[in-house]
Amino acid sequence: MYRIRLLGLATAAFWVASSFWSQTAEKQVPSDLSKLSFDELTACYTAPKACGADEVWEISDEFAKRLPSLPSERLVACFEDWKICEIEEGRVTGWPISDELARRGQIHSFLVMYWKDSRRAIRDGIEHIAYHFDTPEVTKFMRSVLAKRVNDGEDLYWPVNYLAKKCDPSALKELSTGRYRNQGSLQYQTSVELFGKCKYRPAIPYLVDSALNDVSWNIAGAADDSLHALYPDAPVDFDSLEKAQNYFCRRAHQEGVKVSCKVRQGR
Repeated sequence: MYRIRLLGLATAAFWVASSFWSQTAEKQVPSDLSKLSFDELTACYTAPKACGADEVWEISDEFAKRLPSLPSERLVACFEDWKICEIEEGRVTGWPISDELARRGQIHSFLVMYWKDSRRAIRDGIEHIAYHFDTPEVTKFMRSVLAKRVNDGEDLYWPVNYLAKKCDPSALKELSTGRYRNQGSLQYQTSVELFGKCKYRPAIPYLVDSALNDVSWNIAGAADDSLHALYPDAPVDFDSLEKAQNYFCRRAHQEGVKVSCKVRQGR
């Protein structure tokens, strides 16, 4: 039986404090990264093992642990220049900076800052912070960002996804274009699942023609789930992916939905 189911750091710091290396050459480097100064830990990016770290991620994790001790102004600045905190936000590292700022609350001040600062990296970071909050104020903010088509450097994916989770038709329409497939598959999977959750039938062409055929099983599985939600009378299981694709292609044609797929007879 068959049913489809199923941190990147920027370039490491090249600046190395010469005094640090001259000292460590004479004595054993402590394996406890928490005992190193900011500059010493930064130097470790160049040679992790010399600092007692097996992987470079242990160093970034240590910097992440130090974020709570930094003032909010400095953390915000890190969105534009990751070297200020020596850790950035991305698919591999996650959202350590915005997670910390969101933990502190005070979201209103960041939303006000957003409209006063035109730097894309700062705006993108504030969108990450706002994404943590499910409040009327943030919902209104996200809708405004989308309506104004603000240049945030990420093609407005997070405002769109935030609103799509609320079944906002405009946001779901944006998602159904498929232009956000450049997101990581684990994240994008959650977006594709929203079409079924929201019973958004205009997404059927995208689901049938593209998402269901995605090379990522996470995406294809999410498309399958959404299509089953849109066609609740469909068979629960299919013997093969090909049969699932053909079935939903046929259903789309029967419904009069404009899809490019062709139904294969006898399948």
